[in-house]
Amino acid sequence: MDTDTQGPLTPSPSTPSPPKPRRVCPWANLPRPYVVEPTQAHIHTIIALHGQGSNGPSFAIELLERRRSSCNATLVDHFPECKWVFPSCTNRFSWFFRWYFREWFEMVSTADPTDHEDLQTEGLGQSVTYILGIIREEALVIHSRNIVLLGFSQGCATAVHAVFAGGKQLGGFIGLSGWMPFRQQLVEEAEESAEQLCLSDYYARFLRLCDVGRREAETAALTPALLIHHADDDVVNVELGEQMRDALLAISVNVSFEKFATGGHWVPGADGIDIIVRFLLHEAWN
Repeated sequence: MDTDTQGPLTPSPSTPSPPKPRRVCPWANLPRPYVVEPTQAHIHTIIALHGQGSNGPSFAIELLERRRSSCNATLVDHFPECKWVFPSCTNRFSWFFRWYFREWFEMVSTADPTDHEDLQTEGLGQSVTYILGIIREEALVIHSRNIVLLGFSQGCATAVHAVFAGGKQLGGFIGLSGWMPFRQQLVEEAEESAEQLCLSDYYARFLRLCDVGRREAETAALTPALLIHHADDDVVNVELGEQMRDALLAISVNVSFEKFATGGHWVPGADGIDIIVRFLLHEAWN
């Protein structure tokens, strides 16, 4: 089951020490992403990122098989021309907890994602680079505006930066129960900028992504966004989702925010799937 926790748990004293970590590319030995091929001619692609502690195949089952719209149709039923790509993150060594966790980047707690935020830079930059490679592969086959990036929880926190660091306008970004790392820094720079914030400078400074040009980064900010959150989410507070919405508005992104009273920290039910379908039809791929 694709669920986040309140942050990685500290290993018990009786647990044997992990092997000494090596600072190598964590994606070097990863399998290819799990792919659900379209049932009709390929026109669109959605790249979907799971949450902390899960993997691509598990998230695919939840999103494409167990969730249905109000007309009892799956997302595959609604979009037979769509290819679904579900990458998996790696077991990453936590320098804070001194143990391995399956996560897109290191973090201390989802209750306060800014806690030890400096630890997130390396992993987040690596994960964004990995996702951008998948986007480039898909863009060799279809137009970038036919590609949508979707993320749940920590996958959302990763995907939101992959969208705007990528240098291309995508069809859309869908964030489920997520937040935005380095949000406050983005808002402060946007407020201090006499002109529109230079996203390329922001990503070079905070994620060490130095190959994003100014014009390309601003083009990426034209990507429309849909955020969905549940008010009773006890893992990633709904206020964090609202703060991400406000940060995207600060850089002039066309963003919609949908809040449901119940649903906890998980993929939305039929009403939420209906909203996703409408967003794809009328905002992303209109």
